[in-house]
Amino acid sequence: METAIGRNPMRYLLARRFDGDRPTRATTVLFVVRPSVLSGTYVQIEEDTRAGRCQVHTFLPTMAAPMPVAEPLTFDCLPLTDVSYLDLMAWPHPALRPADPADVRDADPAGRSAPGSRRYLGPASLPTLEVTEVVDPERDIVARRLLSRDGEPLRTWEITEHDDAGGAEPPRRIEVARLRTGHRTEFIRTSPAVELPDGVFAQPPAELRHAVEEQLDRR
Repeated sequence: METAIGRNPMRYLLARRFDGDRPTRATTVLFVVRPSVLSGTYVQIEEDTRAGRCQVHTFLPTMAAPMPVAEPLTFDCLPLTDVSYLDLMAWPHPALRPADPADVRDADPAGRSAPGSRRYLGPASLPTLEVTEVVDPERDIVARRLLSRDGEPLRTWEITEHDDAGGAEPPRRIEVARLRTGHRTEFIRTSPAVELPDGVFAQPPAELRHAVEEQLDRR
């Protein structure tokens, strides 16, 4: 995925593994490739829906070891981006509580939160947080996400262009926006999805990144 933060071009690699055809566990790793000063930075998310567990770690080249991300911060944005950790997860964070639509404000300013929407209330540490997800019924994936606090819409994540494979590959374009400022950032997928060798997710992150790059070079 590529984007630009101000005048700075950014490039990322995203790797994900599920544990089977009816998955209950997922590993997601986002690597920063560009700018070179941040190369080696990564975010790793381990999800287990049966255990109700979601663990997030982040690593910068200046760190001695990956650091865990505290639960309240997983609903905020990654450094230097408007993408939240929540946007990288395979499933809703287990701390989110399904909400009765009658008990939640209709806070979507675009009015796109009616059919096919799912609403959640934040954890005890963030009692005024609300998350609304709009599901694409044809692809059965989240197409738009709205995050609100204290009834105020703050941030959106939205698929603006799907792939041509009927959902078999990740979206081609994603847009994130901060609604207070109107600032928008577009992320463009510039390569096809590739399959990774068995067992590569058990390797250290640097080796996982190398495996992704190697597979992409072969395409």
